[in-house]
Amino acid sequence: MKESLQFLMSLIIILPYLLTIVLYVLVRVSGRSSVRSFRIAADVTVPFLFLSVSVLVRVIANIQASIFLLSGVLVVGIGFAIAERIRSKEFRIQVMFRNLWRMLFLFLSLLYISLLLLGVVKTVADFLMG
Repeated sequence: MKESLQFLMSLIIILPYLLTIVLYVLVRVSGRSSVRSFRIAADVTVPFLFLSVSVLVRVIANIQASIFLLSGVLVVGIGFAIAERIRSKEFRIQVMFRNLWRMLFLFLSLLYISLLLLGVVKTVADFLMG
């Protein structure tokens, strides 16, 4: 049981970028441009990145980070809504959500990579300490 849980957690942690690569290749093969293919792959990857970051924080620091991530997304979303309202005469919610979603991809990717490196360093340090 413990091994299957560890395998599932490992799969969730590795899945986002594996999914991004597979989706990119599939969309690219279907005839879309490389930029469009990457945008589609990135858009689909965001929920998996969110889950992966939550799992990584839980594994590394034993903290339930989902509520903090959701709160951060709401605060940033409000900021994006205010910026969109100031920038254009007509509030375009679709543009605002698309920009927010893509910014989340960048932020969660950076957080994911940082947490992955921190986890490796922590594991090596724990191994060396005994």
